[in-house]
Formats: sequence, structure tokens, C-alpha cells
Amino acid sequence: MTAHPRPGPDEIALSEPAAGDLCHSLEHLHAGRAATVRVTFGELGTRHAGALWPECWHHSYLMCGPCWQATRKAADRRRPGLVICDVTGAPASSGDGSGP
Repeated sequence: MTAHPRPGPDEIALSEPAAGDLCHSLEHLHAGRAATVRVTFGELGTRHAGALWPECWHHSYLMCGPCWQATRKAADRRRPGLVICDVTGAPASSGDGSGP
């Protein structure tokens, strides 16, 4: 079993999904859309000021490319110091939705 990354404050870690993993989006899950990345959230802000998705902190979510890109854009807007730790070994994304 592979250990999942533990991102720090204002970090999101990306790792490889297991073969056959599906996107967590209910619509995509029902459609059988494959996950392309496992997204693990660190603490994005503080619970008292500027918190972004505190219910997701320290949890991992399987996402397809479009779901990850939408998540990344929203996080970038709200957390300008956000760090993405990509441990998938994939080339860096150009932001066009083509990569993790």
C-alpha cells in the first residue's frame, strides 16, 4: 500500500490514483470517468480567517483532469500563496486542463 502525501499549510499534494479509481464527482462516478490524480488538501487558511474548504483538510479526493483544474483555479484565487506538490511524476500542467 502506498502512503499518501501529507501536505502542510497552504499546500495541496497530488499523487497517482490506483488503477480503476474513478473521479469523486457524483456525475463522473456514475459515468465511470477515470480519476487522473489523487488530490490531498493541507490546511488552506485558518479556521478563523480565510479558510478554504476546511472540511477537506487532511483528506484525499480522486479527480479527473477537468475536476482538478476547476479545483485548482478556485484554490489559486482564494489562496494566492498556494503550493502544489506534484508527486505523480507527470509533467507540469500548462493550466489548460490537459494535465494534473
